[in-house]
Amino acid sequence: MQIADSKNQTERKRVALVSRLSILVFVLTAFYIFLDWLFEIHVQSFIYAGFLTSSLVTFILARTRQAQAAKAVGLLAFNSLIFVVASSEPFETGIHLYLFAAAAVALTIYGFEDWPKSFFFAALSTALLILVYLGDISLIEHRDFSHEKARIFFVINAIVNASVCISSFLLFSRVNYQAEKNLRENEKRMLEQNGQLMKANKELDRFVYSVSHDLRAPLSSISGLIQLIEKSSENKDTIQYLGLMKGRIARLEQFIRDIIDFSRNERTNTSLEKVNVCDLVNETFEGLKFIPGADRVHLENGLQPAEVVSLDRTRFEMVLSNLISNAIHYRNKNKDVSFLRFSSQWNQGYLRIFIDDNGIGIDPAHQPKVFNMFYRATENSKGSGLGLYIAKEAVAKMGGTITLHSVVGEGTRFALELPTERNLVSANILREELVNK
Repeated sequence: MQIADSKNQTERKRVALVSRLSILVFVLTAFYIFLDWLFEIHVQSFIYAGFLTSSLVTFILARTRQAQAAKAVGLLAFNSLIFVVASSEPFETGIHLYLFAAAAVALTIYGFEDWPKSFFFAALSTALLILVYLGDISLIEHRDFSHEKARIFFVINAIVNASVCISSFLLFSRVNYQAEKNLRENEKRMLEQNGQLMKANKELDRFVYSVSHDLRAPLSSISGLIQLIEKSSENKDTIQYLGLMKGRIARLEQFIRDIIDFSRNERTNTSLEKVNVCDLVNETFEGLKFIPGADRVHLENGLQPAEVVSLDRTRFEMVLSNLISNAIHYRNKNKDVSFLRFSSQWNQGYLRIFIDDNGIGIDPAHQPKVFNMFYRATENSKGSGLGLYIAKEAVAKMGGTITLHSVVGEGTRFALELPTERNLVSANILREELVNK
């Protein structure tokens, strides 16, 4: 598609050149009519009529998108009429130079795919030039020029021909430059697409392997627990096995939710809406109270309660959900108080949100890899290994970044930086909007 568009654009430029040249021929004919009248050099009227008519027909054909006909009619008429005029004038007037211009135009307006036509018209101009120079043919009444008049006409003809040849060369160079530029852009785009495809294939292989493993493991555990329940006669054992089954099912449900979030983030377009970040953090935390240990984590929401920003709410909620659930799962059980602290600041149109906890922390050896798909820092990891990967990809889709700093035994800080617009409103207005909704 892009190659076809590039070819069409090049052809349009060539047709535009044909249109401009036909206008130029029309204007030059009127100019030469004036010069011939001024210097009292009479030319048979059908010559003027031929130039005016052929230029007009060529222009109409070009404007009506009959490109091939416009090129052929214009070149044939111009070569023929120049030859007729040049055969009736002294060689010193330089009228024959227009045959050089005709050859240059032919090489320009026909692309490489039409090289036989380009060669034919260039050869025709060359043959007519040789015939004018060597032959003694005068198809119309021969015209005499004084030495001074011949010099004047030579200068005029040389300037016009040089202008036409330079214009043709510049167009040819521009077309080649544009073609090379498009080729480089297409090559760059293909390399980027190949890189994305390789990344997608690699992630798909890992995704299929991990999904099959993580879906099979809880089901196998549940199957084994059911067999144990069938063999057990103790109520205490039954309750214990049911608790283990409940945990496996919860883990499987979380994994399925991660897969849904992953798919939603990859396939949906970014949609901005006004979001009260402080309220959304509170809502997300409340929605995760079902996670074991959530009641032991104290939320310290230091975000501005009256601050509304333009964000992709769905993706931002994914990020919050994964980071908050991680803080709950990996809290430090040896500490009396576990906290999750949110704070923010603005930096040149970017909202920076800091999420701090005093959990178990992440070992420095694992920190560069925790945002990879299905990466688990420990064998005892309770998650699917998708959470932080989804968070990173969602932030990237919003045009932002996510980084972390962690110390083992002390805690972890995640820093989000998101491009957004800031809207400060009063708490009363916010309350009224929520009531209206």
